[in-house]
Parts: sequence; structure tokens; C-alpha cells
Amino acid sequence: MLAAVRNFVIALLISAAVFGAIAWAITGFIADNVIGIADSPDTEDTTPVTVGTEPSEPVGSVPQPPAYPDLGGESFTVLLIGTDYRPDDFNDYFEDFKSGAVSNAKLGLLTRPIRRQSADLIMLVSIYEQTRRIVFSCIPGNTRVSVNGEVRLLGECYDSLGVDAIIDSVNYLTAVPIDYYLQTNITDAGEIIDLIGGVDIDVPDDIENPYYNPDRTPENAPYSGITGERDFDTRTAIEEGPAHIDSSNLFALMHYRTPSAGNGARESMLVTFAQATLKRAVSPEYIGQAAALFSKAKQYIHTDMDESVLLSNLDLFVHYDEFTPSTVTYPGTYSTLGDAECFIPSLEDAYPLYRSYRESEGARGAS
Repeated sequence: MLAAVRNFVIALLISAAVFGAIAWAITGFIADNVIGIADSPDTEDTTPVTVGTEPSEPVGSVPQPPAYPDLGGESFTVLLIGTDYRPDDFNDYFEDFKSGAVSNAKLGLLTRPIRRQSADLIMLVSIYEQTRRIVFSCIPGNTRVSVNGEVRLLGECYDSLGVDAIIDSVNYLTAVPIDYYLQTNITDAGEIIDLIGGVDIDVPDDIENPYYNPDRTPENAPYSGITGERDFDTRTAIEEGPAHIDSSNLFALMHYRTPSAGNGARESMLVTFAQATLKRAVSPEYIGQAAALFSKAKQYIHTDMDESVLLSNLDLFVHYDEFTPSTVTYPGTYSTLGDAECFIPSLEDAYPLYRSYRESEGARGAS
């Protein structure tokens, strides 16, 4: 029962982190051609990923945090990876061509491009037992990185290099040791959110339906490969103010992007939703149902975290109300790479920022 409780909580936490995946795919916000990872359908890049080494620890004193009773668990960091893979909605992924669902990568006489997968939601969640703090930090999917000597956008490394490239890159960008990863896609995230009846949050602006296109007709269909039903006529998907989020509008929420709020608004929304989801997941209403709920939720995630790890840290989530949630905004600036906007990370500012939380935890542990 305890293992199931803990597994379910973790499964729900990642569901809050995926939602933004499809936003980049539909808007074309990150162009495949810009970063040069348009590999052919029958080839795969197996080159080992090299992104750099973790910087050395600084020398200096750290203020002593308050003492808390030992909960018995251990501090750890989970990397949540949300992809834009939606096989129920599109039939032009690499797997479709490989399986023969789309023959020879062609549609009629026209060459049909492969729909690439991207890790468009990348969030670090660090749980610090000794300082009673949970730190949420989104790394923009369009962060510019250098992998194997090639400049790429972080999220699009997933398509050709997989999860390991994302983990290694985030480790280099933050100098935060990553203990575990959890990966899912936007469709499965909606299924997980529905298991707890959705989540209530406040949204700062009206959120437009990502598919809104009143000019779309059968003769003028801008979205190739779509197999699912889509509402192209309704403009507003979520109204400003209190909103109930579930699988029916999760994609719209994570597509949220408003010029008035500036860059980073989407990442802030993701963190807000992640915090609300975790809080609901550990509430008495759902913790008692964890065994049954986890048996359903576990089919929607991929992770390297086993049940022994979850069980040994169960009390961290049971005492969730004792933890203070914090948000870390990754430092950097936005620029352009080719025709696409990208985020230029500031490693000089990021390293001491993330390290400050680790040092506080370390100081408490040494007391």
C-alpha cells in the first residue's frame, strides 16, 4: 500500500509537468530545420552525448537553516520530461512510417515529412527533506545547447538522442545531480490528471483554443496527419479566473503564451499547475485510493525509479504540508536562431542559483 501511494504521487507529479508538450509542435515555435536533427526514417544517431562537466563546488560558509525532525526519507531530484507524442491524434510519426501505416514516407505523389517528437516540458523537482523545501524549475524547451559539438535546441534533442541527452544537458545547465527521471506525453498526462478528478487553478488570461482556425475547410486543411476530431471554431478554450483543468482542456492550458506576460509565462503556468496537482494528489481524498489509482496510472509513465526508492521516501509526501514550495526561474535571455526564437542560458548565473539550495540542505545535514 505504501509503495503504491508513493508511486501514485510521483505519477501525478509528472502529469503536471507535461502539458506544454504539444504547444511547440502546433505553432511551429521550434523549427526542425533550424537545429539540424532531421534524421532519415531508417537511421538513428547513436553517438554518445557529451555536454560538458559539472562545475566544481565553491568554497564558502552557508547560513544554518532551522532544524526539523527527521522524516526518515532522503532528499532527491526528479527530472520530469513531457513530450508532444500523440499517436491518437497523428499518424505521421517515425513509428507509423516504420510500421507501414504510412507507406514509403509518401502521401500520394507528395513526400510526406515525418512528425518529430520533442521534449517540450522539462522540469526539475528537488525535494529537500532537511530544509523542508520543494523546488520547481522549468528549463525552456527551446534552450540552446551544444551536444556532440552541434548547436541544438534542448527539447528537440529527444527525437534523435533520447532521454539521456535531455538528462545530461539539464545536469550541465544546472549542475544539479539528477537522481531519477519520469517521462510521459501530453495524452497520457491527461489520463493521469483525470484519475484525481482534475485540478482547480486560477488562470491570469483567457486561453485560446490551440486549434482555433475559422478559415479551415476540408479543401484548406493546414494540419497534415491529424486523425482525431478537433474543434477549429471555438476561440476561447479556458476563460480567465478560476478554472477546472482535466484531459479536455489540458493541452490548451499548456499552450498558454501571452505577450503581455512576457517570455517565461508558460513556464510559470506549468509550475503553478504542478504544485496544485501535487497538493491534490497527496490530499486525504486521494491518498486512501492510491493502490487502485496507481495500478491505472503506472501504464502512462516511463521512469528509472523503482518501488524501493518510493517506499523509503513515503513520509516526505505524507508530510507535504510541512514543505515550502519554491520556484526557480532559469536565468538567461531570448534571442533568435535562424527563423526561430530560442533561449540563451546564463550558466554563470544558474550555477550559484541552483547550488544555493543544495548548500542549504548540505549545511543542515552536517549539523
